Amino acid sequence: MTNKILIIGLGAGDLDQLPLGVYKKLKQEKNLFLRTKEHPVVAELEREGLQFQSFDDVYEKHDQFSDVYEEITETLLAEAEKAPVTYAVPGHPLIAERTVQLLLERGPKRDAEIEIGGGQSFLDAMFQSLAIDPIEASSFLTAPHCQKKIYC
Repeated sequence: MTNKILIIGLGAGDLDQLPLGVYKKLKQEKNLFLRTKEHPVVAELEREGLQFQSFDDVYEKHDQFSDVYEEITETLLAEAEKAPVTYAVPGHPLIAERTVQLLLERGPKRDAEIEIGGGQSFLDAMFQSLAIDPIEASSFLTAPHCQKKIYC
């Protein structure tokens, strides 16, 4: 199906911490876009021959992050009209990723299926480092978008 964007997270660490399913998707993907190649996982995957396009040049081009996020979002939606796209971001796609929120907002309006494929966030590492149970130390709320096709 064209008009599909799968969004996956590269995690918060090196290749040893990347979930196996995410690793397999990255290795098989032909139309892969990275928000940034400045991530420890990317350097290791490049040595394995991973092919991708990054948006690092978009950051250099704009003075405002809002303009960066706009261009990334519009580029991904346009590319998805031609062929399915995989978009990889640092950490987990649903934590502090404005482009992901924009894609979730705009994708359905443009007949693009947006699927979240998971990944680890900095929160996983923080809870492990502090040796705390997030259930004891956090409040969790259900957001309306959780009814959509999201796998976390």
